[in-house]
Amino acid sequence: MEGKSSAEQQALDAKTKGRVEAKKVSDETWIRADRAYKEAKKQAHIVHKKARKIALNKQAKKEANEAYKKAIEQAKKLRDAIIAETMVVFSCSYDKADADYLETQIKTREAISDADETYTEANKQADIVYKEAKKRAVDKQAKKEANEAYKKAIEQAKQVRDEATRKLRQ
Repeated sequence: MEGKSSAEQQALDAKTKGRVEAKKVSDETWIRADRAYKEAKKQAHIVHKKARKIALNKQAKKEANEAYKKAIEQAKKLRDAIIAETMVVFSCSYDKADADYLETQIKTREAISDADETYTEANKQADIVYKEAKKRAVDKQAKKEANEAYKKAIEQAKQVRDEATRKLRQ
C-alpha cells in the first residue's frame, strides 16, 4: 500500500500520542507509588524506633518488631497494588490505541476495495452496453459513437474510483 491515508495517519498519531501520555502517567504513578512506599517505610521505622525505646520488656519489643514488619509488608502490598493497577490501565490504553488504529486501517482498505469493485462492475456493464451497441450499429459512424461512449463510460468509472480512493489515501 502506498502512504497512509489521512484517517490512518490521524489514527496513528492518536495512537502514538495516547501511548506517550499513557507512558507518562505510568511513569509518574510508579514514581509516586515508590515515594509513598518509602514514606510509609520511613514512618514505620520512626514508630518502630520509638516503640522499642518505650518497650518495657522483651515481649513488647518483639511485638514492636512484628508491627514494624507488618507495616512494611502493608506498604509493599499497597505499592504493588498501585503499580499493578497502573499496568492494567497502561495495557488497556495500548490495546485500545492499537485496536482503533487497526479498525481505521481495515475500514480504509474496505472502502478502497469497494471502490475497486464498483469500478470493475462499471467496466463490466460498459462492456455489455458497448457490445450490444456495436451489434446494433448499422454504419461506421454509429460504431464510432459506440466506441466513444464506451471510452467515456470507462474513463468516468475510472475517475469515480480514483477520486474515491484518493480521498481515502490522503
